[in-house]
Amino acid sequence: MKKIYLDAGHGGKDSGAAVNGLYEKDLVLAVQQHIISFLSTHYQGFSLCTTRTTDVFLSLNERVNKANAWGADVYLSIHINAGGETGYEDFIYSKNINNQTIVFRNDIHDHVKFVLTKYNHSNRGRKLANHAVLRRSYMPSVLIKIGFIDTEHDAKLLKNPQFLKDMALAYAKGIARFLNLEPKSTKSVEASDAEGFSKTTALYKPLWIKTTEDTETYKYANMSERTGHLKKNSIFRVYGETRAAWVIDGGHFIEKKDTIIEGETITTAELTKENLETLKVFVTEEKLETAVTFSKEGAEVAIITLHDKKILNVKAFLDREKWWYKAERAKKTACSLKLSP
Repeated sequence: MKKIYLDAGHGGKDSGAAVNGLYEKDLVLAVQQHIISFLSTHYQGFSLCTTRTTDVFLSLNERVNKANAWGADVYLSIHINAGGETGYEDFIYSKNINNQTIVFRNDIHDHVKFVLTKYNHSNRGRKLANHAVLRRSYMPSVLIKIGFIDTEHDAKLLKNPQFLKDMALAYAKGIARFLNLEPKSTKSVEASDAEGFSKTTALYKPLWIKTTEDTETYKYANMSERTGHLKKNSIFRVYGETRAAWVIDGGHFIEKKDTIIEGETITTAELTKENLETLKVFVTEEKLETAVTFSKEGAEVAIITLHDKKILNVKAFLDREKWWYKAERAKKTACSLKLSP
């Protein structure tokens, strides 16, 4: 049973940002309730706890302590910005960044960006911060700021109930994807994707895919209007996905059920002994079902072969550590985990 903790910012005596009849504490509570409604309607296998569902005040320490004590798997803190700028941004803790936090934030951000495009709302990007709730939380945590309450363009969006709902649905889908929540009905989730924005999610990095059957490619995600044909064992790269399909070159769609992830071999170079220890800890914590070999060829290197979507986790980790690496399509089937100096 996955545990989701939602933190609607401010409340009670603390109204948060307030301009022209708009109050941050009310806006974020509305967004939170949309998230709860969507998750409860479309998914199962989770429990949910919130800082507040009414107009009450809790300190920052009370909020994060409540989430930690409950043992939440994810923490989402919902806020509105102020300061005369424009656009959306999200934050994770600026120090001791956990790879799962990066993946969680990417899942949130990748769903949100389609809503931003729909409403012509600026994307200020993925940022780091030292906010107390991020610093003190024990689980993957993201703090989001939907827009600037004191900017005309953003305020107009914040007054639009459909915009708030669309943003909430994006957050809910990001949470569901990260936790791999089980849908109550595939049709119900797909129907919700028709509520005004694209359901295609861009991958953090492309994946190699191989077809397991002769199959077709399509123009649309609902597998309508055939565009081409792929023979069994065709190799190609994908750049995005929906619940049922991969997005390949040219924006065409192919059904996931007719494919497998082919895998990649990632080779690092010039790692120190400390780097290698950090990598070993990461591999162990992630429980990677992959072959990892540490060797020495002039300089310490790690050769990692992966055949599942944790390829993306490993690349996110290496990017965060700023280690050089190259990735190539794997030529062999991965064997059991191997950690050797």
